[in-house]
Amino acid sequence: MTDPVTDDHDDLPDRKAAAAALNRLSHALVRHRAEPAVLEAIAREADRLAADIEDEPVRERRMELLSHPSFDAAAEGSLGDLVHEDGAFVDSFSDSPVSGSANPLSIGLRIAREGQESVGKVTLQPGWQGAPGRAHGGVVAAVNDDVLGAILPIIGTMAFTGELTVRYTAPCPLGEELTFRARAVGRDGRKLYLECEGQDASGVVFAKATSTFIAIDLEQFKQA
Repeated sequence: MTDPVTDDHDDLPDRKAAAAALNRLSHALVRHRAEPAVLEAIAREADRLAADIEDEPVRERRMELLSHPSFDAAAEGSLGDLVHEDGAFVDSFSDSPVSGSANPLSIGLRIAREGQESVGKVTLQPGWQGAPGRAHGGVVAAVNDDVLGAILPIIGTMAFTGELTVRYTAPCPLGEELTFRARAVGRDGRKLYLECEGQDASGVVFAKATSTFIAIDLEQFKQA
């Protein structure tokens, strides 16, 4: 594995395409029973490609974050200026394991703004199954957390999750579009109080989340 270097080339489109293909392969592997020869070929080729990638430069993720426009905007108090117009898909963190389009592990969540709310849409695939035919509760919690986090640029604050509570009110289905809707409900100093709920395609609420986010001291964060 090579030393970290500044990532100064534009590989994002190709990274997204590779991530989508790997994501599709992963869910196909979970859903279908393949012949041993196919599985052996997948393992052999995946190991070969992984070895090739591991010989490439390591991405300096910390510096990528610090150079992101949202960091400077937050420092200047203008983070809200970067928020997309209503209905526009927001992909501000393309490596997110929940909503990032460049992460092959992504759950596939897509988030848009509607007024002062963030709205996430996702169809959970077979790899996220918990009980038969139902989504894993940890995946549902992760989706809630990401949709809640998407409120932050709307209200112009950078913060991290301090506490997340999810109440599961009904089974969460696979293979149909789910909608998660989040909003801010209060603030006390650095503590931000948010809430979110998830509905299935027929409108049944299967999860309700409440959370406390902690606003970031940007100077301390930069020093750390």
